[in-house]
This record gives sequence, structure tokens and C-alpha cells, in this order.
Amino acid sequence: MAKQTQTKPGLDALLGATLELTNEVYIPRLKTHFTIKALGNEDMRKIGDRASKPDGKGGKTSDDQLFNTLVIVKGCVDPDFNDKALKAHYGAADDADCVTKALLPGEMSKVLQAILNLSGFGNEEELIEDAKN
Repeated sequence: MAKQTQTKPGLDALLGATLELTNEVYIPRLKTHFTIKALGNEDMRKIGDRASKPDGKGGKTSDDQLFNTLVIVKGCVDPDFNDKALKAHYGAADDADCVTKALLPGEMSKVLQAILNLSGFGNEEELIEDAKN
């Protein structure tokens, strides 16, 4: 008699999962949706590196505001805050500067939270409820 191999639910879930998650966030002032994507571990590491500056004592310090802005830059599929025309329109020096010049603080917060939620940093109770449905 052949022995049946049983897989575990967690393993099955990982084997069938994708990291390519996208969603939309509505921005009322602009009357449009932004397309966002989930960020992976490597994305977050690169963002952390870019948001870190030497502290003058041989270590590094993280600029939390820059980190959050870079999460928006990397997590936004549309619009692309690195677009040459968009940066020129806002007189932005780079992609992060473009985010801060193009969006209001509340809009930045809304987009940031949506990207973080999509990337698995959401409210645990909400995630459990979503999993049940």
C-alpha cells in the first residue's frame, strides 16, 4: 500500500501564494485612483538603506519621514513619482521630493498606510477578518 503524503495548510498556502499584490487607493482631491503594489523584504531593505544617513559617530541614523516617502515612491505603480514630466511640473529634485510636493500630508498618509497594509503590516484583527471571508 502506497503511503499518502499529507501537506500542511501553511505549506500549501505558501506554495500557492504570490507576492505580486496590487490595489487601488482613491484620492478625492484629484478624483482618481492610485495603483499601489505590495513591497517585499528586498524593497524595504533598499528603502531603509536610502533613508539612512551617517550620524557622525561611525553609525547611521534613519530619517523616518524620508523612509515613509520612499515607501510611497516604491509602492506606487501609477503615478510614477520618478516620471521626468511630473518632477518638472512640481519642480522636484527627485522622486521623494516629488511625492512631498504633489501630495497633501493626509494623502501621503492614506497612500502610505494602504501600501503598508498590502505589504502585510496591516491591523492584525482586520487581516484575520479578511482571511475568514
